[in-house]
Amino acid sequence: MSVVPYYNKPMQAGIYAHFQAIALSTALPIVLHDVPSRTVRELADDTLLRLAERRQFIGLRDGTGDVTRPLRLCGRLRTGFRLMSGDDATALAFVGAGGDGCISTVANVTPDLCRAIHSSLRQGRLQTSRYLQRRLGALQACLGRESPAALKYALSLLGLMRPTMRLPLVELDEPSRAAVASALMNVADEDLLGAAEA
Repeated sequence: MSVVPYYNKPMQAGIYAHFQAIALSTALPIVLHDVPSRTVRELADDTLLRLAERRQFIGLRDGTGDVTRPLRLCGRLRTGFRLMSGDDATALAFVGAGGDGCISTVANVTPDLCRAIHSSLRQGRLQTSRYLQRRLGALQACLGRESPAALKYALSLLGLMRPTMRLPLVELDEPSRAAVASALMNVADEDLLGAAEA
C-alpha cells in the first residue's frame, strides 16, 4: 500500500509521477492509499483513473469518507481494479454504493463482526448490516480519535501486542484507555471475551 505523498502538497501531476516512479521501482502489486486527512492532498478521480490503467495498480484504499466515489468510478475503472473503503465509519455506505470492500482498522479488533457486517450487506440483509454496524460506533470513534495508539491499546487488551509507541506518538492517557476498554466491552462477543481472558 502506498500513500499519497504528504507534507509538500504536490500537484496532481506530481502525485501521478510519484506513483509511476514507485511502480517502476518494484514488480509488486500496489494498492493506492488516499487519506487526505493525513496527507493534506487528495488523489483526484482523474489521476486515479490514469494510474489504474497500469495493471500493477490493483486497487484503492479510500480514506476520504466520500461514499459517492464508487458511484462515480465503478463504470470507468478497468476490470479487476478494487475500490476499498479505508474509513470504517462510512464503509457500509461505500460498499453499498458499489465499493468492493474495506481495508479496515476496527477489523483488526473485531474481525468476525466486520465480516458479518459485510456478509450481510452482500446477501442483501441491509437491516442486519446496519444493526451490526451500529454496534461498532463507539469503538470506531475511539480508534479514530487517537490512531494508531488506540488500536494498539485495544489489541493489547486482547493479548495480541503491547501498546508501546514510538515518538512522536505516545501511549494513550488513562481516560482514553478507559474509553477504549469500555467501547471494546460493549461490542465484545464470546470470541473477543475469550481472547481477552486468555
